[in-house]
Amino acid sequence: MKNSKTVLPVLAILLCTSLSCTFLKDEFANAGKPADKIAGPPIDLTTPGKSLDVTVQLDKKRTASGKVSSSGGSVSLTSADGSKFILEVPPNALEKETEITMTAVKTLDGAPLDENTPTAVQLEPSGLFFKEMVTLTIVPAKEIPIKEQVIFGYEGDGKDYHLAMVDPKSKDVKIKLMEFSGAGVGSGADSAWAANLQLQAETTRTRIQQKIGQFLQMERMKNLLGYEDVDNTELFKQLKSTFDQYDDQVFRKVMVSAELDCRFAHRAMQDVLGNERQRRLLGFAADATFDAKIEKLAKLKAECKKPAAFQIVGGLDDWQTSTKVCDIMQPFKLTAGGFVMDLSGGLAGTYSYTGPYAGSGTGTYTISLPDGLDKPGTMTGTGDGSAGGASAGGTEKYTLTPIPPCSQ
Repeated sequence: MKNSKTVLPVLAILLCTSLSCTFLKDEFANAGKPADKIAGPPIDLTTPGKSLDVTVQLDKKRTASGKVSSSGGSVSLTSADGSKFILEVPPNALEKETEITMTAVKTLDGAPLDENTPTAVQLEPSGLFFKEMVTLTIVPAKEIPIKEQVIFGYEGDGKDYHLAMVDPKSKDVKIKLMEFSGAGVGSGADSAWAANLQLQAETTRTRIQQKIGQFLQMERMKNLLGYEDVDNTELFKQLKSTFDQYDDQVFRKVMVSAELDCRFAHRAMQDVLGNERQRRLLGFAADATFDAKIEKLAKLKAECKKPAAFQIVGGLDDWQTSTKVCDIMQPFKLTAGGFVMDLSGGLAGTYSYTGPYAGSGTGTYTISLPDGLDKPGTMTGTGDGSAGGASAGGTEKYTLTPIPPCSQ
């Protein structure tokens, strides 16, 4: 149950599926444009957003070390299943000779992947910064279909899970790094990709909302303090640019996630409706595609046959729950022994809990659901908290068994 950390800027190269090709083309439409050709101020990606932390278990028997000088070098490792990892450091990337250690990852709990055994390594010393990009090449022992590959990284010992920057022209998995720690590739079917897109949208949504609030509050301050020559035209341009970025960074992701997994359709409808109401409140013209978006999402929701109701059983140590949840895609609660855990809803998100002895804490969770409609899924949560003056934390594990549609 970790505190919210500053989310680092992430350059993610996504794979082009039949449902998301248009989204990806639009996503990189501005790539390479001069700054003065992109209208309005860019979103401040250093503003704190929701981060996703994962729990990493290393295979200490599978490790390799090597000294790399300013002239460059490489370190290689083969994991227990035969997967190969090669780290290549170019000349002038390091100022002095440094010992680099590579350790295989045994399990990775809490990431939006189909399973918790991806092909990954942890690189140390943690936080080591390079002046030139280094390349980590991964050759999985068992081939992962291109459309299912989710290539990721994380900081430290599992903080700030994110999609990694890769070489887009390479068939091999080549991850580009400027600093350490963990990186790897896992398998993600449609539901896992939907969760990854939702996670990106979630971390961007609050920062864009903050930017809009910043513009409006500065304008209010100028008006109330009697500033002369307040230019509302400039405010309009700033807000329009921010709304355009909201379309790019949030709407496209939530629309594609709803297409990949229809259980996200309801949440996407809330985003579309909320943003349209905000636009109109501020005097902008109605979104010409609003009706088409709502109609499309309503159809996805109505035709969705995937279960959203589950009996959730499990926990950690003395915290063990068995709670009926009628819709995991909406905010829901888990209860047991006087403790109440509030989860944000969706296949990946955040939670907080309160309980006896002044117990409280926060964390992140992910849900993995199989393609079969009658098979159980799993949920993993990790975070920090306290109870009775003592710190508490760890990894919670739950089983999600489908139940008939219900209401609470």
